Amino acid sequence: MNRTNGRQRFIILTDQRSGSNHLEGLLNSHPDVKVAGELFNPSHDHNSRLNPVPEEIRRLRRRDPIAYLQAFFEHPFDESITHVGFRLFHDHARSRTERAIWTHLRRTKDLQVIHLKRRNILRNLLSLKLAMRSDNWQRTEGTPPVRYEPLRIEYKEVIRHIRVRERSFARGSKFFRRHRKAEVLYEDLERDEERRLEALLRFLGLPPQPLTSSTRKQNQQTPRELIENHAELEARFRRTRWHEFFQD
Repeated sequence: MNRTNGRQRFIILTDQRSGSNHLEGLLNSHPDVKVAGELFNPSHDHNSRLNPVPEEIRRLRRRDPIAYLQAFFEHPFDESITHVGFRLFHDHARSRTERAIWTHLRRTKDLQVIHLKRRNILRNLLSLKLAMRSDNWQRTEGTPPVRYEPLRIEYKEVIRHIRVRERSFARGSKFFRRHRKAEVLYEDLERDEERRLEALLRFLGLPPQPLTSSTRKQNQQTPRELIENHAELEARFRRTRWHEFFQD
């Protein structure tokens, strides 16, 4: 374990619309864990309620992002906290002033990496487009599912999104290849949450216990209902390795 302040450091490496909000909520329900949201969201105005770093330290991000990261990891949390992490999307910290964050994390030898992926990249794209159109990014317990109107997705847009996501998966795995890493699939977590979480807690070196999250799945409609040209796209992808994305 990384014993700086007696805590293990970790990141959730992922992309938008891959279930990271839900996983963050689950891990935060463990009394030994603190996950602080998107520390390096491209918008500097993004202010997660889970980020414990005082405002004066957050301002460090603009002039010294590594000092900002270190201040987060060294923050005096409650004594019960033994594991501290944040969500890092593949496209975060890519500006000229923040690129060094990636190198710094790679050099943090005891950093643990949870690589969260969504296998069905078509559904990932659909979820992203629906969220952008509705500006509705998260549903909490007690809130009814959103009912979306269908939309059209162009073939070239699907191809482009698949290639970007697949490159991100491969780049992330290679970049942190020397770290202890747990590969977690959105679909596996959705299908068998209890068993997958038990394995993830073992990976982190945490005692097992039931985990809960207030976030709920936003969309209850199928891609066939939501993509106007679903049949057209499915036909074009029929002889490709991505045809499985069109199966309900």
